[in-house]
Order: sequence, then structure tokens, then C-alpha cells
Amino acid sequence: MKMSPAQLATQLLCGQVLPMSCYKTIDKRIAEGRRMLIQITGKDFGFALQECHDFLKHTGDGGYIWRRNITLPAIMQEALNSKDWIEATTRLSKTFTYKEALEKEPTGAEKKRIQKMQRVVSNASSTPERQPESLKRRKSSPYD
Repeated sequence: MKMSPAQLATQLLCGQVLPMSCYKTIDKRIAEGRRMLIQITGKDFGFALQECHDFLKHTGDGGYIWRRNITLPAIMQEALNSKDWIEATTRLSKTFTYKEALEKEPTGAEKKRIQKMQRVVSNASSTPERQPESLKRRKSSPYD
């Protein structure tokens, strides 16, 4: 299953174990998710999942998929109710720095996904919506 950069970052920020992930501890997963979201959005939401969700829901940065009218995705609700996640964020709040997050270079796969998402977004906003020829109304139609 392919994940967008925002999906991947959100899953990590919520402490989820991802297949083939090199982040074995919950602390590392959360820190990496936060770092990735900082790079995607240019903002640091800390561990405030609601603020992060509200921002991404409106901007769609990084291919964020939870854009429907939901207050907070289930994955985020589970994290906020998890004792392990709360303890990990308490530990990380003492050690995590915004500067470190920006200095770490994204991996090759992250760069490719981010570039692809940026191309999709820029193409969608710069070109008018296109319809297939078969759907366009013909000027010679007797119903005009």
C-alpha cells in the first residue's frame, strides 16, 4: 500500500508501527513523524494532534487524506488515549528541537514523494479543469 508523505508522517506521529520501518521505539517513531510534518508544512505543531489535523485538513499538504468533516481521525484519538504515547511525548518534549528537525535531510524516497505531491498540487492549481472531448458541449448542438 502506498502512503502519501502526510499519511506516513501522521502514522509515525501517532506512534504507529509501520511495515519495514527502521524506527523500533515509540519515541523514535513520534519524533520522526513530527520532523516529517515540520518539513511538509513548514510549521511545528508540537504534539498537538488536533491543531495539526485542522491545518492539514484545510491545506491538504503532503497529500493529507483525512479531509472530510471529521473532528479527529481515529488514529489520532487512539494516540491521545494511549498511555505509551502520552509518556513518549512527555519525554520528547524535553529533548526534541525544531532546529534539529529542519536540519535532517529527508530520505530519497521522502524527497521523491514530496516532489511528486508538489507537482500534482502545482499542476492542479495552474491548469484549468479539463474535460474529455466527449463531455464537452458541441456548439452545433440543437439544444443550445
